[in-house]
Amino acid sequence: MVTTMQRAPATERGTTSSLIASDRVEGTAVYDAQGKRIGKVERLVIDKTGGRIAYAVLSFGGFLGIGANHYPIPWPILDYDEKLGGYRVEITEEQLKKAPKAELGESWDQANRGRDEQVYGYWEQPAPVQEGHTSSLITSDSVEGMPVYDVHGKRIGKVERLMIDKLTGQIAYAILSFGGFLGIGEDHYPIPWSMLTCNEKPDGFQVDITEEELKNAPKIEQGENCEQTTRARNQDVHDYWEVRYYWIAASDIP
Repeated sequence: MVTTMQRAPATERGTTSSLIASDRVEGTAVYDAQGKRIGKVERLVIDKTGGRIAYAVLSFGGFLGIGANHYPIPWPILDYDEKLGGYRVEITEEQLKKAPKAELGESWDQANRGRDEQVYGYWEQPAPVQEGHTSSLITSDSVEGMPVYDVHGKRIGKVERLMIDKLTGQIAYAILSFGGFLGIGEDHYPIPWSMLTCNEKPDGFQVDITEEELKNAPKIEQGENCEQTTRARNQDVHDYWEVRYYWIAASDIP
């Protein structure tokens, strides 16, 4: 039986956000229940439809002593520890030896519903609800750099990075650059994830945004650290775009 570690609930009145850039999660240390470092986060696999991390691909070479094998671990099993600056997992060596792992040369961007169900089934976690016959999962490093199109199919920018709530795994927003759209340089704008529609052809994301809306929208100032943001700032972004955003407490995470 795999036990999901109890998370500390998200602070309701905190002045700071728990958001972190997706590229900074990759490489974060992973610890066991006793606080011993046993591995690290290699990459994130995102449910692009649900807007949440489906699972993290972790390496545990030092834990098993058999090389840096990569294992997909459902996000609810990871518990962020502020003091350690990393994630705790309540996983035994015996569990990991039998767990699904990434085969050499396997691409995480290849749709594989069976593999996704196997991962969640093994760790006894509910799998993300997906529509259609293919997986809606994609690695975070594949999302970053993907083109963004307007409703007419014209390319207007690209995804710079994703901002993720490190407690819940929820994607708060994507930071997009629209230099070619406004013609005023590579300004970066936080856009709620729910406003992005994934395109298959052309490959990328579509957003229904006008130039006038973007001119007045909240943006990331030059040199600003996008992680040093307040809860109010995140709320301002969602309020401007009239998109509801829920700060999910631990009790609400499946």
